[in-house]
Amino acid sequence: MALAVVDLIFTRKIKHRAIHVLILLTGLAVQTQMAVTEAQNLGRTRHYAPDQPIKFSHKVHAGQNRIDCKYCHTGVFAGKSAGIPSPNLCMNCHFVVKSGRNSGRFEINKIAEALKTGKPIEWIRIHSLPEYAYFNHSQHVMVGSVSCQQCHGPVENMDIIYQYADLSMGWCVNCHRQTKVQADYNPYYQNNKKLQELVKSGKLKSLTVEEIGGLDCMKCHY
Repeated sequence: MALAVVDLIFTRKIKHRAIHVLILLTGLAVQTQMAVTEAQNLGRTRHYAPDQPIKFSHKVHAGQNRIDCKYCHTGVFAGKSAGIPSPNLCMNCHFVVKSGRNSGRFEINKIAEALKTGKPIEWIRIHSLPEYAYFNHSQHVMVGSVSCQQCHGPVENMDIIYQYADLSMGWCVNCHRQTKVQADYNPYYQNNKKLQELVKSGKLKSLTVEEIGGLDCMKCHY
């Protein structure tokens, strides 16, 4: 683009000015696209996978040993955050399992040492929403029956956990538009006569999160 400007104003070696204009317009289009893409990705950390203080493998625990995510992340039952398991919970198994498949005793000993000294394990947070966005794990996992993999990806295949989704507003909104509400066993929706009438009349082909206020700004930003 700089060469096109110099030639257009000073050197004038290329006679056809349309070539200069084409170069400048193409360059501006590319730079605009780059600026828009970078602006959209600002603050998003998709594929973020920091080194953790203990080399914990979800592939071994959730995949090969088929340990339920909710056994370790108990906060999903009634809390906003899924929570990080304490060394006490880890040692429920590792009092017996002394050696790991990949790292032997080295990583497991770190858990025992943390329990012995009382010094907390300083795990590095991977999935983090902005403070102005509200998200509740129990609402999604227990009430909405959303699987962990839907947001966190195939964790059972991850030796090193990473951020699977970009956690953008558009990603959340699309999910609310597409996800059907599990109304069959939930008394709240069964007793909501207005919603039942809309479904029976055909005005609502299916009951999605959007139809029950899932796109209301105040649901997530208040």
